[in-house]
Amino acid sequence: METIAKALSRRALLKLFLALSFVRLLQSSLGRLFGLGASESVAATALKVAKVSELKEAWSSARFTYRAKVQTKDVYGGNILSEESIPGLVIRLPDDLGREKSGGAKARFEVVDLHCTHQRCETAYFVSRDDIRAMVNVDAKNPVTYCPCHRSVYDLANRGKPIKGPAKESLWKFNFEVKGDDIIVTGLDPKASVWEPGPMGGLTSEYPVRPGEPGL
Repeated sequence: METIAKALSRRALLKLFLALSFVRLLQSSLGRLFGLGASESVAATALKVAKVSELKEAWSSARFTYRAKVQTKDVYGGNILSEESIPGLVIRLPDDLGREKSGGAKARFEVVDLHCTHQRCETAYFVSRDDIRAMVNVDAKNPVTYCPCHRSVYDLANRGKPIKGPAKESLWKFNFEVKGDDIIVTGLDPKASVWEPGPMGGLTSEYPVRPGEPGL
């Protein structure tokens, strides 16, 4: 009974997360559609987002938001430069993965944009294999991020590559530096700064699940 209660609680939290993510996506997309938002670009700035000393364990993380410019199209095909708060996550990699990358202290960390690369819904970070199996229906060996809008799943042990869902592109990354005990974001991946919105029909969530799919 306790296991069932925990599963139900997780499902309830995911439903709430999905609803909030969809509202944020709709607000952002309507703003772009009608040409709302800042008309001037926002210069990349340095932002301290985490402390190395606070991320000692493998897969420990720190969430942050970063103000950046995003270029998109209006209904007439013109360019719009909007100022946005980009959700980001700093992740401490296990030592074996860190050694596979070059770059000194930077090799121990991954700093990702939490937007799904499919339709820019905000993804959720899952570490526990039990949580991943219950919420995402994937038997993943490593932590993942999951998009509640269209169910894309990204493998964080493999540079954020998608392993399930409609997304084809890996998670976008932030440029960052490690100076002493500080992890400092210095900019955003250019791929995340220029976005072509899909059709409005693509904004609708696939929740409830399709017939035959496991329930949330």
